[in-house]
Amino acid sequence: MSENEALDRTRRDYDEVAELYDEMVRRGDELTDALSTAMVNAFADLVRAGGSAAAVVDAGCGPGQWTDHLDRVGIQAYGIDLSPAMVAIARRYRPDLRYEVGSMLHLGVGDESIAGILAHFSLIHTPPDLLPCVLTEFARVVEPGGPLLIGVQVTDNADASGWVPYDHRASPAYLWTLDALADQLHEHGFAELGRLRIVAPAPGKPPAGYLLTRRIA
Repeated sequence: MSENEALDRTRRDYDEVAELYDEMVRRGDELTDALSTAMVNAFADLVRAGGSAAAVVDAGCGPGQWTDHLDRVGIQAYGIDLSPAMVAIARRYRPDLRYEVGSMLHLGVGDESIAGILAHFSLIHTPPDLLPCVLTEFARVVEPGGPLLIGVQVTDNADASGWVPYDHRASPAYLWTLDALADQLHEHGFAELGRLRIVAPAPGKPPAGYLLTRRIA
C-alpha cells in the first residue's frame, strides 16, 4: 500500500467514527486508564527532567485527551492527527491548545526541535512497510535524549516479521510483538527504557503494550 493510500484510508475511517470514538475514549476503562496514565506520566517526568524549552508532540492525538493531560501536568504539548474531525473535537474540548491536521510521516518541524513524542495507539494503523519511515521522522525531530512513548495493541503469535493484521473496529490495523517493535525502535536510534503489558480487556481483544524509549544522543 502506498503512503497516500494508507493515509487517506485512515483519515477517512476516523472521520466517519470520530464522535463515537470520542465517546468511547471519555467513557474509558478504569484499569487500562490508570496504567496508561502511569506510563504517560513517566514520559512527562522524563521530558521535565530533560529541561528542554521545546514542546512535545502528541502524534495521532485523536480527540486530544492526552495532549490535554500533558498540559495539565505542566508539559508544553500540541497534537496532530490525520483526521480533521478528530482535530475539531480536540479543539472543542481545549480551544486554548494547539491541534493541527497532519501526518506522523511529515511532522513539519526542524531537526532535533521536539522535546519528545507520544504516539498513543496511533502507530497501529501504519502499514509495517511504512513504519520505518515514521520512525525515521521521529528520530529526526526529537532532541538527543528526548523520550518517545509508544502504545500499541500486541500479539504473541506473530511470525519472524513481528506483526499480524488486526481487524480494528475503526480502521485496518496491525498487532506487534513488543520485542519486534523494540528492535525497530533501536534500529532508528531509540533505546528502550521500560515496557508495560496490560491484559486484554475482554475475550477476543488483544492486550495493550507500551514501550518507553529515549533518543540515543
